Amino acid sequence: MHPPLFRLTRHGCSAESCVAMVKLRFKTDLFPALSKGIEMDESLAKTLVHVGFRSAIIRIHTGMTRKQVTSLRKREGIVGPSESGPLPNAESLLAKKEATLEASLFMLAYLITAKAPRSEIDVDAVMAAHSQYYDCHAALRNGQLDLENVLEIDDAWVIARDYRSKEVTMRSCSTCHIEFVVSINRPKHCCPLCEGVQVRDRFHCDFADRSLTHKTPAELIEMSSKVSQWINWGYSVEEIKAEYELTDKEFAACKKLQSFGPAKLQDILNRYASGDRLVKALLSGTRTQTAPLRAR
Repeated sequence: MHPPLFRLTRHGCSAESCVAMVKLRFKTDLFPALSKGIEMDESLAKTLVHVGFRSAIIRIHTGMTRKQVTSLRKREGIVGPSESGPLPNAESLLAKKEATLEASLFMLAYLITAKAPRSEIDVDAVMAAHSQYYDCHAALRNGQLDLENVLEIDDAWVIARDYRSKEVTMRSCSTCHIEFVVSINRPKHCCPLCEGVQVRDRFHCDFADRSLTHKTPAELIEMSSKVSQWINWGYSVEEIKAEYELTDKEFAACKKLQSFGPAKLQDILNRYASGDRLVKALLSGTRTQTAPLRAR
């Protein structure tokens, strides 16, 4: 029985081609997950190309080169967007009231859809939220697009990126109570809906606005039951936190949830759409009978 390389060279293949074929077979047979991962990247790249993202964004999420993106566009028959200059930052995109309103509509959808918006750019959530935003934008204008102010997909991605890096955050208007996106570098924020001016407290710490958990209220309640079991079994706090990958804040919230009965826990599920809001309420001593809080 001849070795694979000998059999291939005997049939006229060059040594280099043989090595490449053997390596490909090795990857495909022994590492199917790696092969699948490559296919997934190509599939994602096609999706991003058809959606209309700039090359810079496509390269970030797929690892492709600019030349590969250009080649893919040609194969797919897609004319890419104009790409002069670097990507903007969210602060420049939010310079106008109209732009802030459009960006806020997108962010409200994105923060509900994204799994961990403070730690990563969820490109699938960006696309889904932007699609929802587009529908909302058109519905408010009798099916028409305001081409001057509509938020493009690249700009939506930039805002999601800067939210992750904490360059932008969400503020709540004290007059009309809507949530809108703002740059943390500006001392005054004007509500894009009622134009009420929100003056930022100079002693305000944006670090306090950070998300304390990415778990849902249901996950926290389930986790509190497991924490209770492990405590009863004699495990230490550090062992429990390590086993379930809990932060100090999440563990403290789970401990507080253990004091609530089934009816109260169901009430919490009905009232809190965001696990982050629930944790902050529990740790601040806020009573859970308060009015429902909207998810961020």
